[in-house]
Amino acid sequence: MGIQGSHQECQICCEDKLACDYGLPLTATCGHIYQTTCNKCVVQYVEKAFEDTCRDDIRCPEPDCGSQLDYNVVKYILSCGDDKKVFDRYDRFILHRQLEQMDEFIWCSNPDCGMGQLNDGGSENNIITCFNCHHRTCFIHKVPWHEGLTCAEYDETKDADDEASQLWMIQNSKKCPNCPYRIEKNDGCDRMKCMKCSYEFCWSCLADYERIRKDGNHRHHPNCKHYAPYDEE
Repeated sequence: MGIQGSHQECQICCEDKLACDYGLPLTATCGHIYQTTCNKCVVQYVEKAFEDTCRDDIRCPEPDCGSQLDYNVVKYILSCGDDKKVFDRYDRFILHRQLEQMDEFIWCSNPDCGMGQLNDGGSENNIITCFNCHHRTCFIHKVPWHEGLTCAEYDETKDADDEASQLWMIQNSKKCPNCPYRIEKNDGCDRMKCMKCSYEFCWSCLADYERIRKDGNHRHHPNCKHYAPYDEE
């Protein structure tokens, strides 16, 4: 995949670039012959697409294409960027997603642990003891082991509280932008750190705190109470 001529204007940054500034691999399923997005913009596009959505179905940036970039292509593009932490987060995200699709995998229910493991016994082995912290988790309910109650008895006690608990969870917690873990905010500042994947973000707008620390408060979402316009001086 190349460009028409020795130089070309990038369709994203609108800068005139040489042929050597193009050519990052996209996907074999793309229907376009020529690439109109320079390498720098391809990297920035993929980084933003992953950080904004935390999904793996990243699409080709070429106009009227929309083909999904496969795992190896995304990894290669992210490895060409300056922010290696984005590359690492994407790798962890894909690993976590693959593990969570396995019926026998379970995360430790200790919020200070962040480890997971396979349960060889499946549903026949309800009590899972974490290899890392030795905390016990119920494999059926994915909660700390309910000492003194069978799973059936636990179901009976929790059914009445489910609706109120779900409402409380929605009002008092948010899903980490980088992994499926839900985080509760009790008090303090809006800088949050996920206990499972260590990702830091703004509670109000979910923006990446690494970028906020590096570049300033214009990295918050414009609607966020912490947002401040970029000052070039």
